[in-house]
Amino acid sequence: MKKVAWIFAIVFGLVFLCATLMNADLIGRSRTALNRNVLRSPTRSTGARYHLVVILPDSNDSFFRGLVDGISESAPKADAAVQVFRYPGTSPLEAEPYFEIALKAKVDGLIMFIPSNDRVAERAQIAARNGVVFIPVGTEAPPGSQPGFIGSGSLRQGIEGGRRICEVLGSAARIGIILPATGPGKILDEPIYRGLAAAIKAFPPASIVAAERARPGVLSGEETASAMVRSHPSLNALLCSSSSDTVSAAQVIVDMNKVGSILIIGADESPEIHRYIQKGVVKASIVRDSIWIGREAVSAFSRSKENGSALPPVEAGYSVSSSNEGGR
Repeated sequence: MKKVAWIFAIVFGLVFLCATLMNADLIGRSRTALNRNVLRSPTRSTGARYHLVVILPDSNDSFFRGLVDGISESAPKADAAVQVFRYPGTSPLEAEPYFEIALKAKVDGLIMFIPSNDRVAERAQIAARNGVVFIPVGTEAPPGSQPGFIGSGSLRQGIEGGRRICEVLGSAARIGIILPATGPGKILDEPIYRGLAAAIKAFPPASIVAAERARPGVLSGEETASAMVRSHPSLNALLCSSSSDTVSAAQVIVDMNKVGSILIIGADESPEIHRYIQKGVVKASIVRDSIWIGREAVSAFSRSKENGSALPPVEAGYSVSSSNEGGR
């Protein structure tokens, strides 16, 4: 009987040991996945004086890549370790938990991408009460010239795009515009749309014949551009608001054998856009200096930590990439 009991005890011990090892392995994998996908490794975390959190959409768009590059480049100069939180670009509300985490962790600074309809003033007040320097960045300044905002206004992007189109097509321009997927409110109220409409007024009867938001998803730009071209036979120009939609629109024009018939003015820059410009598929691309925005955001954080003063809003400039200008 004792022998049977010992056998059961040994078997039970082995099962318990195996279960314990498996559980430890699962915990280790979970932590690794968490660090890889949610809590990105801080830049120069060892010995850094400040902890700087960055909250951005999880997007491959070159605007956001530039932001991260600019922030990462400037962080060592500010003696800051950077931790990047990403949320789905199609679900802005999912940024909220990361905002709360940053405040509860009492980080030194928080750089956050802000859609134009975001409650930026309230966020700034909450962050200040928690002793966190809050730096909002974006592609459109929130109403009221919010202190500390650093970004690039799409009104100017629309004006420059319209000017470039009408330089080529003049009064014959029949334009389609692909707007950001997550833009707020009515299409006619979008700053990039208003900028485009203002620019073409000097070339009557040039007109905007189609305006659509890119739908969420990898192929959204292609679907939007394709539907726009098929539904509006008179369309002879496209203005895009992001680098991903620029590449998608260019691919559609190539696939539909419309190169030379439909002029494309894109947004931002990437190796793909550069190739399309060199091949004449894209006429030009309006490049928002998101690397500068990232650098300036870190610099603004550093200045605020030093003197605690309120920061004025800052708007980044842009450049134009085209084959006529040596790629810039």
